[in-house]
Amino acid sequence: MYDRRSFIGASVASALTLALSPRMAFAKAETDKRFVFIIQRGAADGLGIVAPVGDPAFVGARGDLAADFATAAKLDSMFALHPELSVLGGLYTKKQALFAHAVASPYRDRSHFDGQNVLESGGTSAYQVKDGWLNRLLGVLPPTEAKAIAVSATVPLALRGRHDVSSYAPSGLPQASDDLMQRVTMLYQGDSQLHALWSEAMNTRQLTSDLAGGGGANAAATGALAA
Repeated sequence: MYDRRSFIGASVASALTLALSPRMAFAKAETDKRFVFIIQRGAADGLGIVAPVGDPAFVGARGDLAADFATAAKLDSMFALHPELSVLGGLYTKKQALFAHAVASPYRDRSHFDGQNVLESGGTSAYQVKDGWLNRLLGVLPPTEAKAIAVSATVPLALRGRHDVSSYAPSGLPQASDDLMQRVTMLYQGDSQLHALWSEAMNTRQLTSDLAGGGGANAAATGALAA
């Protein structure tokens, strides 16, 4: 079973590593560049990921939590990266990753849900904007490159808006046989509405084929799927 810290380490490291891999392809897009946006809804402690070990007050302020960084690799004279994120540390060394520490939105109240709304909508206050900033981004990209998929049971606010996006959530159910999928395709062939929906679902299924090992039930598989 993954604890929260292992989940953060595995999902971020595997997703970012595979996102930067030139071997992956995405629906015949004209560029090999990808943007992977990971929302950790349970929140992430920035000081538990990139710690200011060079600050004399760090150990006293963090107590037992500081022990995690006793053998951590240093990024520079001030900061060290959590040992579970060694793969991400390697990307940093190769200048393929950067850390933006202590970054915050304009929101200053104490509601977790309002703060999340600001994070995903890109507004200056909660519920000021009805769509998500990632969906608006699709509107300024070239049409051939404006493709997005949410690896989630529901499309998060960040991707909601007037531009169409796909979604996919790993399932623990047995895989349907190719024969069954073909029969359903034939069944919907003459239906103007269901045929379009089914075709989109099949395109998403092809996009995610062979990447959801173990039904995507663990963090590493979900990270690979996102990448």
